[in-house]
Amino acid sequence: DEFQLSGPQKALISTISHGQESIMKAENMLNEKAKLPPLGNDPASHRWIESQRNTSKQSVQSQVSAMNAATAQMVTLTGYGDDTDHTSVGAAVNTISNNLPEMAKGIQMLAALMDDEGNNGDDLMGAAQQLCTAFSDLLSATEPNSKEPRQVMLSAASQVGTASHRVLYTIGEEEVADKGRQDVLLGLAKAVANTTAALVLKAKNVASKCPDQSTQNRVSVFAYYFEEIDF
Repeated sequence: DEFQLSGPQKALISTISHGQESIMKAENMLNEKAKLPPLGNDPASHRWIESQRNTSKQSVQSQVSAMNAATAQMVTLTGYGDDTDHTSVGAAVNTISNNLPEMAKGIQMLAALMDDEGNNGDDLMGAAQQLCTAFSDLLSATEPNSKEPRQVMLSAASQVGTASHRVLYTIGEEEVADKGRQDVLLGLAKAVANTTAALVLKAKNVASKCPDQSTQNRVSVFAYYFEEIDF
């Protein structure tokens, strides 16, 4: 219930709500491509096309990279219940909110240029729309009052990695695409490692309070097993 939420939790809910509005704005933008001016085969037209393509590519690449980094941060910062640093999570959400509409603007231009060159820009628009959906799912799963299990958020973060990889791959930025996916996967791996470490501590605590030696031994074996897993 809302009255049980702390100040930082309420602030995060507000930030996430603003983030969902930004996602909707980006989704609406991705319903149509940019309108290109009349272009010919003259040098000036070619220079304009090349300039727009390079600028839009760099912009999309930069924004997707920033949002992937924010996604990895959200994964590693959450999962601690009341001990979660909700202010830092909110900052990561703001990174997504600020970058997504700008990314959509670059996608609109690149998709229009692809159409103009005889390629199908619809694939790029579809990839960007999938990325918006993945971010929306991520933000919903991050809400402090969400009743969804932790796995739902981790799955949404994984989908962000997959969708952003497709966007960057479609605009020909394969190397950056692979780096972005690795950032998200690394964040997921850290989250699993942190969860496992917490389980080990809890198991050791339970073992110390077990009334008989047999039960204590079984719980200690459980703790030892998870401690030996290499992440």
